[in-house]
Amino acid sequence: MDWTSLTNAAAKAVETPILKRFEDTGRAADFSVSSGDLLFDYSKTAMDSAARDLLVSIYEEAGVAARRDAMFSGEKINETEGRAVLHTALRNVSGDPVRVEGNDVMPGVLDTL
Repeated sequence: MDWTSLTNAAAKAVETPILKRFEDTGRAADFSVSSGDLLFDYSKTAMDSAARDLLVSIYEEAGVAARRDAMFSGEKINETEGRAVLHTALRNVSGDPVRVEGNDVMPGVLDTL
């Protein structure tokens, strides 16, 4: 992982005033992503494409997507305690089951809350 390059790119990115960045009429489209009703707009930050590309590269190299999927599927990713993390169950308002080792933990979570 190239943290030094990312740090250098971030330092360089903040040298450009944010108002200058808005001269790029495509900035909002280039620096935002959406999923369903959720919009993540990071166009109003100092980030430039070089810093973003390095950040994405580090994300991919670290396997963040696979780790996220492991968390949501109830895998035991808490290595210290040897168990699944249940952040998703505590924030689940969908009514969908959250499974750990094949068992829905939502009834127990809801009883506790």
